[in-house]
Amino acid sequence: MMRTIRKEHGNGGKQTYELIDGLFKPIFGSEILKSADDSTIFSLNDMKVGISTDSFVVKPYFFKGGDIGKLAVCGTVNDLAVAGLEPKYITVSFIIEEGFSMDDLERITMSIKKYADLARVEVVAGDTKVVEKGAADGIFINTTGLGVARDTKKMPSISKIESNQVVIVSGDIGRHGACIYSHNEDLGFEERIESDCGLLLDVISELMQEVDVAYMKDLTRGGLATALNEIVQKSGFDIKVEEEKIPVADEVKALCDILGLDSYYLACEGRFVAIVNRDEKEKAIEILRKYNGFACEIGTVEESREKRVYLSTTFGGTRILDMLYYEMLPRIC
Repeated sequence: MMRTIRKEHGNGGKQTYELIDGLFKPIFGSEILKSADDSTIFSLNDMKVGISTDSFVVKPYFFKGGDIGKLAVCGTVNDLAVAGLEPKYITVSFIIEEGFSMDDLERITMSIKKYADLARVEVVAGDTKVVEKGAADGIFINTTGLGVARDTKKMPSISKIESNQVVIVSGDIGRHGACIYSHNEDLGFEERIESDCGLLLDVISELMQEVDVAYMKDLTRGGLATALNEIVQKSGFDIKVEEEKIPVADEVKALCDILGLDSYYLACEGRFVAIVNRDEKEKAIEILRKYNGFACEIGTVEESREKRVYLSTTFGGTRILDMLYYEMLPRIC
């Protein structure tokens, strides 16, 4: 039987990791790549630097709270920031379908410039390809970011995760995924749900100055559940989270109820989880709440039984919160 790529291979969940670990990493064979997170960190002339790259195919490319240009900057810059890096430079490459509106392209490019300036990064290289009509769907963008370590001793690392540490989320979850769903499903939620797409630099910078953060990860495709599963697989610990503590906005809950979605798997583009020692929990939450009032403790790191994420439900039970397995929406970011 011919092996083929399915939409699920791009959902950021289990099939994506099977594709990366089963095909890309063995062929490329790079030791740096094998150990990499969303950003790869390595030494260059005695300096710690990091690179992250991401491609953006979101549909629609204008949505409440952002656009594909803003998303392309924030996504790559945030990947560097949660690794403890100070973003410095980005590259921007466009794949544009013939017939695409020049006005829309200008608007998207201006958005890239605006958020690159806010992130204090310089666009230093790029590429443009135009394909015939029907060969793409509007516009796709790839950005690659380069960052440097501000303080190597305080850089978060998966190796710093220990049992009994606290898991904190920086805000309410699922907004970006719910926003894109609302635009695609035409259910009247388009003006009610705003994407959380945004830069995390300032909040992470202040957090790292005041708190020894063990590890951070931004929540993108696959949402909270997939991010936590990545952490337990790499750290070897379990994580137990409490359903009643996980913040989800009422309008996101309403959309999930209508469409039968699970908010734990909805994408975010301006949220992250931080793992800190218990005695620094209050300080960390106080800092995070300056930027988002929904920031809170959601769970703990525990000695591993099976490297699983467990959810304590509001009904008093416990269930496994697995990595995203099915396709929710292919063009989410």
